Amino acid sequence: MKRNTRRRWIGMLSLGLIAVAAIVVGLLAPWQSYSMGTVFAGTNDTRFTATGYSDVIRFAADGVATLQVRIFDLSGKVVWDSSVVSGDTIDWNRNNDFGERLAYGAYIYSAQGWNASGGSIFQKNGKLALMPGDKVQLQSAPVTTPAATLNPLGDQSLTLQPKSLSETGIFRRVGIGTSSPTFALHVVNPGGAAYIAATDTTAGITYLMGTSIAGEAFIGSLTNHDFDIRAGNISKIHIVATTGNIGIGTRNATAKLTVQASSGDLIAAYNSSHRVFVVKSTGEVRADGAYYSGTGGFHTGSADVAERINVSEWVDPGNVVEIDPEHPGFFRKASSPYSTKVAGIISTSPGVILGNSFDEATDDWEDNRPVLAVTGRVPCKVSTENGPIQIGDLLVASSTPGIAMKGDPEKAIGAVVGKAMEPLEDGEGTIVVQVMLR
Repeated sequence: MKRNTRRRWIGMLSLGLIAVAAIVVGLLAPWQSYSMGTVFAGTNDTRFTATGYSDVIRFAADGVATLQVRIFDLSGKVVWDSSVVSGDTIDWNRNNDFGERLAYGAYIYSAQGWNASGGSIFQKNGKLALMPGDKVQLQSAPVTTPAATLNPLGDQSLTLQPKSLSETGIFRRVGIGTSSPTFALHVVNPGGAAYIAATDTTAGITYLMGTSIAGEAFIGSLTNHDFDIRAGNISKIHIVATTGNIGIGTRNATAKLTVQASSGDLIAAYNSSHRVFVVKSTGEVRADGAYYSGTGGFHTGSADVAERINVSEWVDPGNVVEIDPEHPGFFRKASSPYSTKVAGIISTSPGVILGNSFDEATDDWEDNRPVLAVTGRVPCKVSTENGPIQIGDLLVASSTPGIAMKGDPEKAIGAVVGKAMEPLEDGEGTIVVQVMLR
């Protein structure tokens, strides 16, 4: 009984093998007029071969610098992609992209090759048969699967097909988001926030380049808004705006370089240890060291030169002051007529200030001491105690502390504080005075 069952099983197996052989023969019948594993493709009849070994199938193309082979099932689904490989050979272990062994049978291949200059040598689709015994066969006949289900050269979710690839780089043009690049790297992203983005996963920072804002270019960090230009050993960095302007802190640059801020420093320059030059948002310019103007001179809106002084009592702009004999190094309001201790007039808005103090701890030039005009034109408080004041009159200290009056030339020697540039007919007032001590 067992012997009969065994005979039936052997008979059924034999019939199955005969049926499989018939299917394989029928499947391969259209390919018999071609050499095993060889097709000729392209205008130059490039020889493209597939040779079966015990562990791999080797694809080879004559005279190409880069090669790409993709395998599809008969429905047009990609099952394996070599990507673009430098050289003229590609080895395939018969597995799909998930590492699974492909079954024997018919598949579709798509092969592309380029020369070293980036020129396309061939691009060919056809059928490929995987057979027992580590055999493989190619057919270069047109693929009859409908184009709607097979588009091996069309866009996939990720397609990288540079025109030429070698061990030293990618040549010609590369397009991302465009099939017709006009630059070496041409990125098109019509609806996104950025054209190029890179994320530093360790620092958690995303850097962007190029935004969808019309007419603007952007390079920066999405996370902390910092942007560094680091030249390394490069000796120069050039920012060229031939016909336009560059703005820092503003998108409405009105000059070649426009710097805008509501507070703090606009421009700061440092040496190896501290700040040596600064332009503040208030308009102040501060610098360590000397100022050299060449032939341009120094221009200011005010008309006097003044110096910071220490005072022993409160003084106001326009007051006439004298040396305080009771406090060496200090000044006070001039308090007696024709005082020969007069030193000048307290300035209202000096053009140049000498003797400013500098606080190294706070890096601050702020100094609130009064400023004494030593030359130039300043407003001065005067009275007609000694008669009406006319333009050109010599002015001296009066009996009212801090107030000047017209002086008698014969008595004014050593007591003159300045010359009147405006008249005063009666009472007290403020006139412009040319400061001149004599």
